[in-house]
Amino acid sequence: MRPAPAVCYCGDPLTVAFTLRLAVAEGMVAFWPRSGLSTVTRSALTASGTLERPVMNPFPLPALASVLIVSLRAIALDAPPTRVLAEDFSANPLNHGWELHGSPTLFHWNSATESLDVTWDSTKPNSYLQLPLGTLLTRHDDFSLDLDLSLKDIRAGLTDEKPGTFQIAFGFQNRASAIQEDFIRGTGDRSPHLVEFNFFPDTGYGPTIWPAIFPESGRMNYTGSSDFSLFELPIDVTMRISLHYTAKNETASIRISTNGVLVGPVAAAPLSRTFTSFELDTLAVSSYSDEGQPPFMPGSILAHGTLDNLIIKTPYPPIRFESGTWLNGRWQQTFISQVGWIYELEGTTDLRVWTKASARSPGDGGSLTLAEEATHSTPHRFFRVKAERSK
Repeated sequence: MRPAPAVCYCGDPLTVAFTLRLAVAEGMVAFWPRSGLSTVTRSALTASGTLERPVMNPFPLPALASVLIVSLRAIALDAPPTRVLAEDFSANPLNHGWELHGSPTLFHWNSATESLDVTWDSTKPNSYLQLPLGTLLTRHDDFSLDLDLSLKDIRAGLTDEKPGTFQIAFGFQNRASAIQEDFIRGTGDRSPHLVEFNFFPDTGYGPTIWPAIFPESGRMNYTGSSDFSLFELPIDVTMRISLHYTAKNETASIRISTNGVLVGPVAAAPLSRTFTSFELDTLAVSSYSDEGQPPFMPGSILAHGTLDNLIIKTPYPPIRFESGTWLNGRWQQTFISQVGWIYELEGTTDLRVWTKASARSPGDGGSLTLAEEATHSTPHRFFRVKAERSK
């Protein structure tokens, strides 16, 4: 009789763990986040908008193992419907889930002040400090970012060739899109899948705060002049920046406060009637290149500032509270599903080619079990749960 794979419940209510489950030999290895980041759920996001639980093998496989499942899950007992991630930079962010893309000199963890020093330099290639969110955000989700920003200096229109303004930015992106060579933020029509805070210093048209939204086409969402606000960001003043997207009214908004008091006008940008969709899987502090802009008033920027005390709110990942067992010689996986997702069990013998192992089932927010449709005689077999957004 095959022993049932172990289920790991690690005492802390917000714990990220890898659970190693073997059919004939069981073990568990758990990794807890370092101080600084409260919880991160990591999953693989495909270009088609599909989340797949990663299967990893950090240890040698037992020779007689019949099945191996490695699942990454955020355990949140009695959790509210919104997941909250907190980053205070008390530890190096690169040691607990953050990743660098582009120029590494633009992002510096300041261990003395426990904050993040950022340079926005448009002469450099597109560069990001990125935090994978482990889920997929669309226009139907509520999500937000709140952080402390203190600008040290900022200057736009650095050269005669690029005398116009350019933005400093942070917010939500689709990582696979943002790292492409043809992702050009300065054109307004070649940067798909974005919801982000933008500030453009004044070079003749007024300092501008803009909650920028870009759909899958890469062309900026625009409904009129009420999408942005004219407001100057002060130097050497700690501001609380709030970027919120609300699904009910399909609007991205920005609020700026100091000491809890609103100091700037609220900028709110609703989705246009022709807006299609966005798919976001990553939080990013973004320094964009000024290359590729059209000839009319190309811009440039150089700015230095500090970020701290990030609060990120998103829906929970689509797969939580996993457990699995054998039933009549077939593997079945049970988890808490989410409304708006379609689930499917996949299997493989080599971790390269994955095939369908169960029927596709829609999530309803409750417990869902995916069962293997056929038995197999192979000496070992691997499984994963694929979650795909319903259209």
